[in-house]
Amino acid sequence: MIISCWTCKGTGFVAGVSCPVCGGDGEVDLLDEKFKQIEVASQLTLMGQVWSTILTNQADMADKLDNIMDKCNDIFEKVNE
Repeated sequence: MIISCWTCKGTGFVAGVSCPVCGGDGEVDLLDEKFKQIEVASQLTLMGQVWSTILTNQADMADKLDNIMDKCNDIFEKVNE
């Protein structure tokens, strides 16, 4: 899972130098070995960001499923006419 860097906010730079967390990419790969070396406080901050991303995506999927269900109901009504 790739997320935006929480230190540089995705810019890749902190105080004019390359971000020490993401290495200037602006993104952090949670499966990368470098992630395991990040200090615990940053990992806790990151967990909040990950959960926020997951729940936002889940809410988006719920909206899409509601739209699909509405279309299915419309088709069902047309078939029953």
